[in-house]
Amino acid sequence: MIKVDELKALCDGDDSMLNMLLTLYIEEYGQSAKHIQQSYRTEDIDGLFRISHELKGMFSNLCAQDAVSLAQVVESSSKGGLLPEQIAINNLCSEIQTINQQIAAILQ
Repeated sequence: MIKVDELKALCDGDDSMLNMLLTLYIEEYGQSAKHIQQSYRTEDIDGLFRISHELKGMFSNLCAQDAVSLAQVVESSSKGGLLPEQIAINNLCSEIQTINQQIAAILQ
């Protein structure tokens, strides 16, 4: 989950900046759970590394520390050339879906 109060503080209370960040996330990473699942199914370790690394940074920018930690697990495994465990993939994808729902509610 995004810590909305922290994110708003980083945006100096500027709702337009907050909306811009959230919209950017949805445009760039809204479908990332599907990409992660596809990369996992095809054992695309490099793809898993790239997307988890990018998400880790984006989640950090969005004040979503739990998601950062979940992305870090996938990133670490794939960086080492290993296919992450299914539970790590499931946890990250579930958190992505939760964040997407949270953002959709905020942007309404």
